Amino acid sequence: MVAEGLRPSCKTYTVLIEHLANVGKFDATMEIMGKMQEAGVEPDKALCNILVQKCSRAGETSVMIRVLQYMKENFIVLRRPIFLEALEALKAGGECDNLLREVNPHLAFEGIECDPEFTDPGYITVRSTILYLLAARNWSAIEQMINEMTCKNIKVESHILSDIIQACCANSRPSCGRAVLRYSIRIGNELDRSAYGSLLGHYIRNGSFDLVFEIVEILIKSGYNLGTYLASILIMKLSCAGHSSNAVRIFGLLTTDRNVVTYTALMSAYFQAGKVDKALQLFSQMSANGISACRGTYEVVIHGLQMAGRKQDSEHYRRERMEMQWNLQYHNEHLPEDSLCNHLFCSFHG
Repeated sequence: MVAEGLRPSCKTYTVLIEHLANVGKFDATMEIMGKMQEAGVEPDKALCNILVQKCSRAGETSVMIRVLQYMKENFIVLRRPIFLEALEALKAGGECDNLLREVNPHLAFEGIECDPEFTDPGYITVRSTILYLLAARNWSAIEQMINEMTCKNIKVESHILSDIIQACCANSRPSCGRAVLRYSIRIGNELDRSAYGSLLGHYIRNGSFDLVFEIVEILIKSGYNLGTYLASILIMKLSCAGHSSNAVRIFGLLTTDRNVVTYTALMSAYFQAGKVDKALQLFSQMSANGISACRGTYEVVIHGLQMAGRKQDSEHYRRERMEMQWNLQYHNEHLPEDSLCNHLFCSFHG
């Protein structure tokens, strides 16, 4: 790339440095950092955070200290979860943490020692082992440890569990991710939304729809709020894959997220399954519950009726839609749910 006269961007260097760190070539990462500075490209906050985290998990404290020195000179700080990992790595290596705290004055009084639950030597050993296994991609060992910890009620920070789930899914080891999910629910840790999305996305892509429902059921019954968008997308994906029964079951589990978007998603599922009357009954139920239809809802209903050959009924709802649009000219009320529903379904049928 350089030979061709192309100048690598900071993002390009970041990808290369992250790859070198993943394969354990930490000295090479520092060489690349030096070369990028010679080329007039300064390492940014994202690169420094990634490299410090990789060093922490691999126990490469000497390289970490060099990165921290650069961060100090350039007024770059760490994200709090990475700061805590670096703090623990320095302690485990018997290194002083003064430089780490100088680089991150906003976190200078924070640390693992501030939380009594995480100062137990036994816990520190468990946590360090998990981070080592995560860096080594030893999924079977992580799964075994998580299962043992579930019985002993040992707690691990949420950000570590989220990282494990996302890494498991990225490496096609979802059983380990599922074990972490069950463990997090048992100890009462709420994970990043991206972790739940990674696990659900993996099973959807692989057609394991019964497991998708199982995970959703676990989350909702544990008090986790899926959110309107995720709930609607799940219902749509399941119905498109021919699993409308699971889509109906997910809708049945919803409590706070029963609105025009999720109702419309389920109507679409019924139409795709050929259950036209059930879709129309759901439309009436939604109206009876005080939820007004929007353009996206009418798009689904009219298209579904047309595909079912019920032209007279489709004309009835087309007139209703025209009346609704006429009334909207005199009202400036646009609910967020209506906007999302229109976005999802007005173009859904092309």
